[in-house]
Amino acid sequence: MSERIKELAIMGLFSALLVIATVVLRFPVPTFNLYFNLGEAIIYLTALLYGPVCGALIGGVGSALSDIIGGYPVWAPITFIIKGLEGYIVGSIARKNRLLAVALGGATMMAGYALAAGLLYGIGAVPIELAGDFVQVSAGAVIALFLHSRLKNISINDEDRF
Repeated sequence: MSERIKELAIMGLFSALLVIATVVLRFPVPTFNLYFNLGEAIIYLTALLYGPVCGALIGGVGSALSDIIGGYPVWAPITFIIKGLEGYIVGSIARKNRLLAVALGGATMMAGYALAAGLLYGIGAVPIELAGDFVQVSAGAVIALFLHSRLKNISINDEDRF
C-alpha cells in the first residue's frame, strides 16, 4: 500500500472520529441553540500529528459536516471558518510549543463562536458560549495532548505533510 493511500485513509479515519466526537458525544446547552462536544480533541490531535493543512481540513470540513448532520445547518459555514482556522493555528505552532499552539487555537475558537453567538442570539448568549467553549477547549486540549504523546510516532514524516 502506498504512503499516500495510507495518509488518505488516516485522514478519513480522523474525519469520521471528529464527526462521532461532535455529533454523538454532544451535550445541548439549555435555552440557546448551542451544544458542548468533544470534537476539539480530534481537531487538536490531527493538527498536532499532521500539521496545519490537515488540521484545517479536518477541523473545518469535519466540524461543518457535523453541524449539518447534527441539525445545526446555520452554523456550518461559521464552523467551517472557525474550526478550520483553529486547526490551522494549532498545526502551525505545534512544532515550537504544543501547549501554546492548543491555547491559541482554543482562544481563536472561543472568540469566533462568542462573536457568532452574539450576532445570532444576542449578547446574552456570549457568556454562556464562552463558558461552554472554555470547558470544551480545555477538555479537548487535555485529551489531545495526552493522546499525542502516545501516538506521535505514527505521524507522517515532516517532509511528507500535506
